[in-house]
Amino acid sequence: MITHENIEIIHRFFQVVQAPFEEMLTNLLADYKSVYTPVRMVIFGAPVGNEEYVVRFARIREAVKESFGDNGPLVSYVAQPPQTMGLTMEVHEVLLTGLDRIEYRSREGMPYITIEREGCKRLFLSGVTGDVLRQNIREQSHEVFSKIAGVLEAENMPVSTIIRQWNYIEKITAYDATGHQHYQDFNDARSLFYHGVEWATGYPAATGIGTQWGGIMIDLDALLCKDRSVQVHGVDNPLQVAAHAYSQEVLLGEADKALLHKTTPKFERAKAVWKEDHGFIYVSGTAAIRGEQSLEGVGIEKQTLATLENIEYLVSRDNLNRSGIPATGDATLITFRVYVKHWEDMEVAKRTVTERYPDLPAIYTLTDVCRSELLIEIEGMGILC
Repeated sequence: MITHENIEIIHRFFQVVQAPFEEMLTNLLADYKSVYTPVRMVIFGAPVGNEEYVVRFARIREAVKESFGDNGPLVSYVAQPPQTMGLTMEVHEVLLTGLDRIEYRSREGMPYITIEREGCKRLFLSGVTGDVLRQNIREQSHEVFSKIAGVLEAENMPVSTIIRQWNYIEKITAYDATGHQHYQDFNDARSLFYHGVEWATGYPAATGIGTQWGGIMIDLDALLCKDRSVQVHGVDNPLQVAAHAYSQEVLLGEADKALLHKTTPKFERAKAVWKEDHGFIYVSGTAAIRGEQSLEGVGIEKQTLATLENIEYLVSRDNLNRSGIPATGDATLITFRVYVKHWEDMEVAKRTVTERYPDLPAIYTLTDVCRSELLIEIEGMGILC
């Protein structure tokens, strides 16, 4: 039976209609009533430039602290207009037991949360950005990964304990004056950060998605377990070439000078956490790619259906079992984030997803995805039993 006790991380969605920013933020936070312990708030909005983005992000942090005090959730601000053109919020809550110890910590002014019980430690880190948005994407990426490395080192958690990563990249498919593509520069920085790490259970699940503003920002979940009843598995999808195995032909721009060639996106199609007879699965950002090639020229409806088919096969019982997860059925999907490239495709995308999953909570935002020919990307979470 599926219960919140089996989920352990609950994603809840809230949204308010368009109004002045301060009014939207006040209403959004007033609408939220915690059920379990909130560890992360991700707010999606539409600032008109980086100056406004910085001011609004600071105000969001301030308002969350006013509501929760020093022991409150982490905060991210994503410059992606929601479908409503108001503000949308995704809250991550954790069901704590009497065995759990939660700590609200900070390193060099950067807050993070740890939850420990005997044999296991979880870490939540959010809203990690560079200090100077005028720096190029390459420089910002290296700075952000350096900050993450400092937190992981302080908590004695190897880089390989990262199980889920959200990578927000301003104008993801754009090029700088030297011919470097933003997404490729980020991927090269990630490859350097991951270099030399033993990824025994595969890379993290991840989403690399565009934003209108904000430079580079990363959120992540990490898990370190000595309890052998807890298993972590990377999940591949036979319908798609693993992203970290892409050929040079589908990678764009110029390579980082520290590398001999352009490097691949280092993530798994999904990452599952299994304990005894249940678990949960992070579904990475997924698009209409078969093999390593995009489905071009087929329109939003067919790309959406192909994306959903990719996800459905990914979380199917047969594929989970193939990945070493003893699930007795397909994963039950519990949330989606749907990223749509064009406003004119938004209604068709939403209708197509809703017809397939009428009761699934989902949010829809406008943003660019990692390839210019792709019109939609979907990520989510599921329950395993």
